[in-house]
Amino acid sequence: MDTGITTVATNWGAMACFRRLCCRFCRIFSSPKCTRFFSVLLLVTMAFIYYNLFFFLSTNHLENPDFVGVNKCPACYGTSMCQEFSHGYLSLTSYSRMRFLDIVNVKNVFYGWHQKLNSDVILKRLGHNKELDSFDRDICKNAGAGVKCDVAKSIFKTKFSRVLETEMLTIADAEGLSDVVRCPSERLLERITAKFMEYIPAKTPKKDWKMMLMTTLAINPEPIMYMIFPKSEGWPFPQYYGACGRFIVQDYVGKPLKSYFQKDWMTRLDLAFQVMRIAEKLTNNDQGYGLYMTDVSPENFAVNEKGEVFIIDAENIIVVDKQKIKTDGKPLWDQQHQSFHDECKSHPGCLSFSSELLCKRHSSDHNYYAICHGLLANTPGKPDESTGLLHDPPEHLLEREELIRLIAECEMPSQQNGRYDAMQQLLQLLAKLTKRKN
Repeated sequence: MDTGITTVATNWGAMACFRRLCCRFCRIFSSPKCTRFFSVLLLVTMAFIYYNLFFFLSTNHLENPDFVGVNKCPACYGTSMCQEFSHGYLSLTSYSRMRFLDIVNVKNVFYGWHQKLNSDVILKRLGHNKELDSFDRDICKNAGAGVKCDVAKSIFKTKFSRVLETEMLTIADAEGLSDVVRCPSERLLERITAKFMEYIPAKTPKKDWKMMLMTTLAINPEPIMYMIFPKSEGWPFPQYYGACGRFIVQDYVGKPLKSYFQKDWMTRLDLAFQVMRIAEKLTNNDQGYGLYMTDVSPENFAVNEKGEVFIIDAENIIVVDKQKIKTDGKPLWDQQHQSFHDECKSHPGCLSFSSELLCKRHSSDHNYYAICHGLLANTPGKPDESTGLLHDPPEHLLEREELIRLIAECEMPSQQNGRYDAMQQLLQLLAKLTKRKN
């Protein structure tokens, strides 16, 4: 009620101010008709603004199939949450409700509320508008469709249709579509297919969900990562809820890690220990997969209310089946792989990596390099933070010099495979320092 009164008062205040300006202008020209003209113009303008503001704030755009992109299915991410969308259980919040702000929301990430879960959520289109438009154009071109191309029908006439000829997703179908299948194995593809089907409504034709799977893999495999390595099994990713059309829904974790870079030392120390443990979890786990991060920045991590760190952007993670590498036993498979940093002067803070080598080696230090270089080390010229998460260790800290040395060695080792030793020592030191907090 107070908000409504304040809004009306503000509007009338603006109208009065604008009217005084109009009258002052009209007195200059001594024309009563001028005053009436500007009064009418003022009323029409304010009515237009008020109507549009009311429309933006009262309309649930997630109930609009065209906005959600359901008309593109099965060239979409899924339909498991379409009932929640159409029944109004999901709604946009904060500035995500304002459609005119979409022009600056280039990443197409929206804040929302899930009524049934009574929880904040994040909704993503998984790509920029230009990327999605380009994907649709490629479908139409590949299908040989004309100007009035129906993406939903044309996708069955593209190269993706090969997947319809086999019972399961094959290596030939998926290889190279995105980082998650940069070097696929049959075991990985079986896992992807099985987990994806858990989010497929009953009676969905096989040909449709296969196209949805191919679309998701091709545009952005982030939801695939959340499905096959779920939060419920201890993986450092948000909870994935499902999809409708060209939108996916995931748990809102919390503020981005970059907002913690100026917090107190002990808070940053705990967060640094967590991201190092994430690097270890993604590298060595009982599932026999190596998950190698190729885009590490403070915006790609978030911290929840409990102080727990999660990866919130999983698009650029290369998944390697370490069991397959060991079974195949190809030359140099068991030789430790070391990542070398080549400075990217045009993109400070970038990571250097070889997907070919990551796919061939059973062991790699890439994740430790990625975390140390992308989050912990002081690297002038980074786009967001010129200092690392562990900047300015306290002068009284007895292990201060050792900590600085280990971070530097982890980022750029001074000897062959030196990062492996530095990483283990750094983990032990961080564990020791964080215990003092408790």
